[in-house]
Amino acid sequence: MKEIWKNYEKSSVPNDNYEVFEVTVNSEGTKIILNGVKNTVSIKFCTVDSLRVSDEGRRIKTYHEVEGIQEYRKKFYGNPIYQVENSEFSSWVVEESAGFCTDMQHYAIVTLNDIVDVLDAFPPEIIVEEIVS
Repeated sequence: MKEIWKNYEKSSVPNDNYEVFEVTVNSEGTKIILNGVKNTVSIKFCTVDSLRVSDEGRRIKTYHEVEGIQEYRKKFYGNPIYQVENSEFSSWVVEESAGFCTDMQHYAIVTLNDIVDVLDAFPPEIIVEEIVS
């Protein structure tokens, strides 16, 4: 099966050049903070099944083969959050869990320097703050 990456339409993330600033995992959930030129975005997941944070240099195949992110890659400007269908990462977790983790969605956050993959059964809470200069 070929992965299908689609922009996460349910977010109100404004277009910007984002970088991963912080990834925090604790008893309250998983929080990913992105800093852009004009905005800071906090993405909170509650029940993460699996998390993968990768340097873009380790995901060259993904950057070059996934059709859904090609337009974004040209300038790394826009909404960096994607939903991944037919996810290889999800399939791997289902296999590793002996079939117990089947009710999850793959979210991918793509920046110039990182890709963060999150598997969660629930959509994230997203908070956007405009940077005032």
